[in-house]
Amino acid sequence: MKYYSDEFKNNIVKLYHNENRSKKSLANEYGVHPTTISHWIKRAKLVELPDGGVTSVEAFKQLQKENQQLKEENEILKAAAVSLGRH
Repeated sequence: MKYYSDEFKNNIVKLYHNENRSKKSLANEYGVHPTTISHWIKRAKLVELPDGGVTSVEAFKQLQKENQQLKEENEILKAAAVSLGRH
C-alpha cells in the first residue's frame, strides 16, 4: 500500500476545489487512483458544528468516536461508584 503525506493529500484536494480540476486529470498527473482522490475529497469536506465552528468530516467522526468512548467510560465509573457506595 502506498502512503501519501497529509500535505500531498491536502494539495490534491485544493487543486480539485480551487482550480476545478477533475479527479481523472489529477489522477493522471500525480499517479493516484481517482477513487483514492474521491476519498480524500470526502474526508476533507467541512461540517458545521453546533457552536458555529467548522471541522472536517474526518475530524468530526473522530470527535464522535471519542465522545462515545467517554460516555461509555462515564457509565462504567458511575456503576463502580454505586457498587463501592453499597459496601
